[in-house]
Formats: sequence, C-alpha cells, structure tokens
Amino acid sequence: MLWFKNAIIYQLNNDNLLDKHTIEQALKSASFSPCGNLDTTKMGWVSPYNDNNLDDFIIDMQGHLLLRIKKETKILPAPVIKQALIDKIDKQEKALSRKLSKNEKATLKDEVMIDLMPRAFSKYNHYWLWIDTENKRIIIDCSSFKLAEDILAILRKELGSLALIPLSIDKPLEKIMTTWVKEKLNFPPFILGDEAELKDPLEGNGIINCKNQDITSNEMLVHLDSGKWVTKLKIIDERGINFIINPDFTLKKVKFDSIIMDENEDIGSDEFDKRLEADFYIMANMLSNLINELCITINKIV
Repeated sequence: MLWFKNAIIYQLNNDNLLDKHTIEQALKSASFSPCGNLDTTKMGWVSPYNDNNLDDFIIDMQGHLLLRIKKETKILPAPVIKQALIDKIDKQEKALSRKLSKNEKATLKDEVMIDLMPRAFSKYNHYWLWIDTENKRIIIDCSSFKLAEDILAILRKELGSLALIPLSIDKPLEKIMTTWVKEKLNFPPFILGDEAELKDPLEGNGIINCKNQDITSNEMLVHLDSGKWVTKLKIIDERGINFIINPDFTLKKVKFDSIIMDENEDIGSDEFDKRLEADFYIMANMLSNLINELCITINKIV
C-alpha cells in the first residue's frame, strides 16, 4: 500500500532537483535490473504504477512527485553455506594431507559463495520516495538512514549532485519532547499519545518503554524528575494521523485513520492507477502540512 509507514525527511537547499524532466531521465538511467550470478543485491527505479511500466517513472500531483525504487537481495541460508564450506574444507584437507590455514579457509568460503550465489533465493522490497517541490523536501518511506542514503546515492549519481541535509532543529529534540510531556503543553491539533521511551542522557542505560499509558501521569513525572529524557514520543494529529517521533526527527509507525484511507473508496478496484494517484495526493498534502506545523510547534518549546 502507498500510505507511508515511516518518514525520513531531508531538506533541499537548492532548486536543481526540482526539474521533473531531469529527475525522470535520471530514474530511467538507473532503472531496476535483476541481480547477476555474482550479485548479492541490486537496487533501481521502477514505475510507481507497475514494475513493468517502462514509461511512467514519476507520479506528479500538483508538485508532489512520487517515485518508487526496487531492491533485490539474494538470500543464502547460513546452514547451507556452513555445510558447503565444511565439505569443501574436508575435501581439500584430504587432498593435501594437512590442515588448512585460516587464510586458505577464507579463500574457500569465497569460492563457496561464488558457487552457491546463482542458486540463491531472491527477496524483493519496494520503497517510496516523495519529493515535495513546494517545501523543497524529500521524504523516504524506509526504516533507517542507512537505507535512505543508499537510495539517495543512486539518485545523486545520475543527477551529478544532490544538495540536501536531514531535517533538524537547533535544540536537542529529546529535551524538547521532555519539556512537552513534563509541562503538559497543549499545541492543537497535536496531542500527546500513550507511548514513549525514556532514557537517562548521562548513564545511557535504564531505558523505560511505556505503552498504553498516560505519559503525563505522576508515575511518569517521577522518572522525568529523576533526570530521564523522553527519547521517543507518540503524537496524535487530530486530523487523522498518529506517529512516533525520534530524536533524529524521523517519524516511525505512521498510521492514518481508516476514514482517511477510505476517502477514495468510490474509485473502482479496476482503476488502480487512479486510486494510487488519489491516495498519494491526500497523503502528501496531509503529511506536508503535518511536517510544517510540527516544526513550528517544536520551535515554540524552549
């Protein structure tokens, strides 16, 4: 499904990326191709509509651009590799009438990987990338900065340059979240949810995870008064989204209310492309407004 579950947010500092034609040419130049016999992983761009659509690599909904990348990972079960290596070592040691050295065994392991790779299973994943041209942001639906950077590297290579930085603020976000909870601040349409992580900023241990709990309760305040900071916080946007915000300003466990996700139910199941475009337009507008207002709200907290 299209609805983003994560949001790793980057801020652009120039307009070079905002030319749709240039972006589309870059995507087609780095389109997905399957792993070869010796490849362990490959990534490349595919159409948001369908992997087999070789023409439409971008959905453009009034300046919101939607891209999709496909990743193939070759899977070799560890027990299979281990047994093949044992057999190969045993055969070699018998042939040489001696024990193999550590370096020789490492060489044999490389040979085993080369032998087995053509028979490895393929795992496929797709990731969404959304370019908000009005706010000059790129938002990626993936779970880690490492993967986000790998995706951006493919785009950057074809474009030649890509000037952006992760969205951030000047003050420590953990301190801001702690103040928000401790002082029970009110910033409509945002309200505090029932999930948080607390951590001692000095000790680095003693992590407390709270779920289904009033995080402004006296029990929670005792932990905050003892010096713990809020390092993850569930926030509810009363317009129909809830999410967990992390210290690095990434949004995780993003969930849209069913009333939002069902807004385009009148579009027939046989009109997949049209439904995808309509859902993306709703999601992009809601999330772009949320990010803007969240930045304003966070900067209000001292």
